[in-house]
Amino acid sequence: MKPTFVFPYLTLALVVASPLAAVAEPQWIWTGSPAKPDERATFRKTFTIEGAVKSAALVFTCDNGATAFVNGAKVAENPDWMNATKAGVAKNLKAGENELRFDARNADGVAALVGTLKIELADGKKVVVETGPDWTFAPAGGAEFKPAGVVAKYGAAPWGNALEGAGRGGSQGATAPETLQVPPGFKVELLYTVPKAEQGSWVSMTVDAKGRLITGDQNGGLFRVDVPAIGESEGTKVEKLDADVAGAHGLLYAFQSLYVMVNEKGEHGLYRLRDTDGDDHFSKPELLRKIDGGGEHGPHSLALSPDGKSLFFVDGNHTKLPDHLELSRAARAWDEDQIVSRMWDANGHAQGILAPGGHICKTDPDGKVVELYTAGFRNSFDIAFDANGELFTFDSDMEWDIGAPWYRPTRIAHCVSGGEFGWRSGSGKWPAYYPDSLPPSLDVGPGSPTGTVFGTGAKFPAKYQRALFANDFTYGTMYAMHPVADGASFRMEKEEFVAGKPLPLTDVVIHPKDGAMYFLIGGRGTQSALYRVTYTGKESTAPAPRVEITPEAKLRHQLEALHLDGTGPEAIDKAWPYLGHADRFVRFAARVAIERQPAARWAERALAEKNPQAAIEALIALARIGDKALQPRAFEALGKLDFTKVPADLRLPLLRVWQLTVIRMGKPAPEICKQLTAKWDPLFPHTDPYINRELSKLLVALDSPTVVAKTVPMLETAVGHDVTIGNEALLARNTGYAQAAADAKTSSPNHQAITYAYTLRCATVGWTPELRKAYFAWFPRTRVWKGGNSFTKFLDNIRTESLANFVPDATERAALDSLSKAAPPAPPANLTMPKGPGRAYTTDDVVALADGGLHGRNFAQGKAMFAATLCVNCHHFAGEGGNIGPDLTGAGSRYTLRDLTENIVDPSKVISDQYGSEQIEKKDGSTVIGRVVSEENGKLSVMTSALAPDVQTPVNTADLQSRKPFNISMMPPGLINSLNKEELLDLYAYLLSAGNEKDKAFAK
Repeated sequence: MKPTFVFPYLTLALVVASPLAAVAEPQWIWTGSPAKPDERATFRKTFTIEGAVKSAALVFTCDNGATAFVNGAKVAENPDWMNATKAGVAKNLKAGENELRFDARNADGVAALVGTLKIELADGKKVVVETGPDWTFAPAGGAEFKPAGVVAKYGAAPWGNALEGAGRGGSQGATAPETLQVPPGFKVELLYTVPKAEQGSWVSMTVDAKGRLITGDQNGGLFRVDVPAIGESEGTKVEKLDADVAGAHGLLYAFQSLYVMVNEKGEHGLYRLRDTDGDDHFSKPELLRKIDGGGEHGPHSLALSPDGKSLFFVDGNHTKLPDHLELSRAARAWDEDQIVSRMWDANGHAQGILAPGGHICKTDPDGKVVELYTAGFRNSFDIAFDANGELFTFDSDMEWDIGAPWYRPTRIAHCVSGGEFGWRSGSGKWPAYYPDSLPPSLDVGPGSPTGTVFGTGAKFPAKYQRALFANDFTYGTMYAMHPVADGASFRMEKEEFVAGKPLPLTDVVIHPKDGAMYFLIGGRGTQSALYRVTYTGKESTAPAPRVEITPEAKLRHQLEALHLDGTGPEAIDKAWPYLGHADRFVRFAARVAIERQPAARWAERALAEKNPQAAIEALIALARIGDKALQPRAFEALGKLDFTKVPADLRLPLLRVWQLTVIRMGKPAPEICKQLTAKWDPLFPHTDPYINRELSKLLVALDSPTVVAKTVPMLETAVGHDVTIGNEALLARNTGYAQAAADAKTSSPNHQAITYAYTLRCATVGWTPELRKAYFAWFPRTRVWKGGNSFTKFLDNIRTESLANFVPDATERAALDSLSKAAPPAPPANLTMPKGPGRAYTTDDVVALADGGLHGRNFAQGKAMFAATLCVNCHHFAGEGGNIGPDLTGAGSRYTLRDLTENIVDPSKVISDQYGSEQIEKKDGSTVIGRVVSEENGKLSVMTSALAPDVQTPVNTADLQSRKPFNISMMPPGLINSLNKEELLDLYAYLLSAGNEKDKAFAK
């Protein structure tokens, strides 16, 4: 489990010595470096009291715990950050200098300390001492104190207002079941509140052969729980097991044994406990498999295979593959596969951790043979099989990435044989459209996935028997994910099943005997409890019949049988016809089967494949495991697939194969790079933003002489259509960042522009002083963007790497460093920003929304939206605005609503020669993209950015090699995407009315 992200607020803590002075909030502090597991540190602050003390109250909490000292005397202990500690300390204070000290400790994950000491003096004056950057710290056992670091502002997630409610008798207890939200007909009972001091915080659970629950404390031992019969709420009995294991993230009772995945204590790995003498107690645990990993991203949960003969287990991304990994469903060919160099997390998380990332393995009951089943996850905590034996997991996001193009929300994944789901550390995460990976069944959003289980066997209505129940620790929500067959795989429809505050959900099971659901809350030292969910409504709870699997799924199963060891060369002929199948999961299964066979047996067949879809899959396989000497022939085969003629849905996969052929087989010689860039340069930029992302990366990797000149202007014209709306929704879901959500309209990061900047940092060919200046002038605009804990540091790392990579002159480097650190441009005065939420509008969307006419619209709001969407910067309208684009004053007379919308949604579709741009090639091989605004005295002046029209690049006509139209408009597409329906219609009413104030009742 992991907390959600926090922003690094940098406000100052204050000492207040006047009853009238404003009191600053305390801040969460730590050592200034990323927290380490089991880290200990001492924090202290000295302060002066002038006079006698009348009263003094200390309130504090620490993730995960702290002991407080005043002037050397221990005054209070805080064992649980979710329950702040309050203590009166007046007797420990004195006139003159005093010291407040905390001995703080972390278990795992992030760490932070917050506290406030409020003192009232005899004369009525008040002194407030609060944690902040004016504190110092020393590591445990260290003597040298250094300035402490601010982790977050008070109130930030996941801690919230943690000091509130302190002193109300310690633990708040378990959340009352009547406060939990469940669908109609369901009932939740609280069966047991775990005494934290004696039994810890439970995170794992299974059901033994006698129907008893066995639970595991995250940092402690095991417990056996007898639950009362359904209809009875009293009588839960808990027994601590005398088992010499502790720190279990996963429990499974199977094969008359208790399997324990030990993660937190002792030697990590898979253990088996058995009752060898029939006394209902387990004998000494047996370590079946040592697993190198631990903590919140270590080895996790266990599941019984559908045929009841094997075990499956899931490991987080900080866990190495098991030693002596005997088998693997996929060819052992995993790699990072980055066409431009990856950036590690800007805060150091998961640095050096490589593919395959988080993974799922299968083993026999004795743990003798371990098989890698599927991989490419970040940190899935649990796995579950449906009634047909299909495996699923709930994978975690990297919340620090929010705002970056590579951010991946928590996701439900269908874990097929030999699967690859594309997690890579830092910025290296693969987008779901990469054909060498598989997409999720559902992107969920920010959160912390924990336990999962299918409703098979539950005495619930049929749709819930078929649902995947997935727990989110951070947001206290258990989802019912309803699978819908989609070819050989599934998509998921999400429903909130149980929700409450606080409800730090951990594990969940369906009891095989009583058909009830049992779930735990706890983890990370939080208050733990056991709940039961039953159905009391009127719908039938008879066992639901299995859903018939699709023909595509049956075909996938047949191909997956070819993933087993011992399969011979006949697998090639069996799988090959399905490389061109319409279903992505079928194609993937076929390619995995072929990759397991020696490439020499099928390389010629791959090079000769004529079917475009099959050729793409075959050449992916060849790039991944083929002989590097085949690269020229692979290029030749790829060259036969005309990018402009293949179906649109094959273009991104085709680009990825080209990338993989360069990544896996090596960068070609310069003369080959020149030939390849001559092929791809004319196709860039493209109208599809995702193609632009991948094509720009390929061109940079091949040292294209024109990609820099083409891409730099697009930093200003790119619209992050996949971000403007999506990021706002993600931020809004994080209740600790309400202000960030409110700011999202003006501060949403532009994924497309960030991708371009990220890619250009690796370009070393084609730069000119003007292009460098334009590139670095973009960075100040990013300073208003908000994101996760690593977001701003990622942007700064792009900037600093760029300075080092392609600015050789020290003087120029210093100037560009200063330029790129400048303050962001000031927003226009009195600008009214859209309220949203917006959407990625199509022309048909807008026409449909305006179908009822534009009568009685808000004329003033339409005018405000004309400014907020930046239209006014470039277009003259009703006597106001710029003149870079066409005058829109008469738009209502010359455009239908559809025509106007097409120009807004896709401005590059039709570009007037009066407002077009040019691609200017110079004799030195460099390129300038922009609009020629003047041509005189043997010199062109080229405007390269519509947002900075006064900044122009001079080009001597004597240096010209060629000039040709550039097919991308200087107007960004989708400028209306930040508007909600009412704002959008008001804007159109304003535009089509010619700006006439009296024409507020304009009709379409």
